[in-house]
Amino acid sequence: MPSPLPLSRRDLPLSLFLHAGLGAALVVVGYFLAVLVHFEWLLGSWSTPFVLMVVVSVMVMVLLTVRQEEGGLHFARAFGLSLLAGWLARLGYNVFNLLYFGVLHPGHAEDYANMLADKSAEALAVFGIGLDAESQDSATMADMFREQALWSLTPAGQAVDAMTALLWVSLVAVIVSAILRRAPDVQETSGA
Repeated sequence: MPSPLPLSRRDLPLSLFLHAGLGAALVVVGYFLAVLVHFEWLLGSWSTPFVLMVVVSVMVMVLLTVRQEEGGLHFARAFGLSLLAGWLARLGYNVFNLLYFGVLHPGHAEDYANMLADKSAEALAVFGIGLDAESQDSATMADMFREQALWSLTPAGQAVDAMTALLWVSLVAVIVSAILRRAPDVQETSGA
């Protein structure tokens, strides 16, 4: 039995890149549709479940395809393939941010940053941390939220976001890989 490691380029199936590319495109289209309907939907409660659904779907499609083609799938290979596929699909979010805020509508970055600062203040209020308009500390914290949001829309900010996404994508990949792994089928070599 060949060792599952190290992987060479030929060990990465084309279906992984096809599924991941389609998943990334779906994420980009979903966010563009949200912006077209209502700009505030960028921070809506639909966003994270939508991206998670696409990432999991891509992982499942890739692993089922590879498992069918190869007759089995060890956990290590399943994890590696699902992590790469899910992360590539998740990059659609970063592509959208770079295209929309960096190329198509750079002026909307300030609106997005203000909206994010307001949502952050609302989230802090839930925990009893209020940002009073008169307080110097509140103004400083609100400015910090805005500056961080603006930086996050830069190419460097999106690169950091993409690398940080590896953490949650890897957690999902562990679960999906554990469920979809399957030992290779053992073929009977003895005669009947």
